[in-house]
Amino acid sequence: MKADELKGVYWTMKDLEKRTTRKSEWIKENILYPSKFRKMLDADNGGFVFYPKSKGQTWVFQASKMSEFLDKQFTKIFSL
Repeated sequence: MKADELKGVYWTMKDLEKRTTRKSEWIKENILYPSKFRKMLDADNGGFVFYPKSKGQTWVFQASKMSEFLDKQFTKIFSL
């Protein structure tokens, strides 16, 4: 898939599960909540992931940047 195809595209948690072949619990525990990644990812810090702040809100990922992050951080994510 070309990087341009992801521009302007937003993923849900289900999309991210498909892309990583991991369940949401694993994604949260190993990617989204560890402080070393959260500082980069959280939209409140200028990142590209919307962290739900209340019940009923859903995760939102800027697809192009999340895809790039997963590629660049692969070894850090999977060598915990």
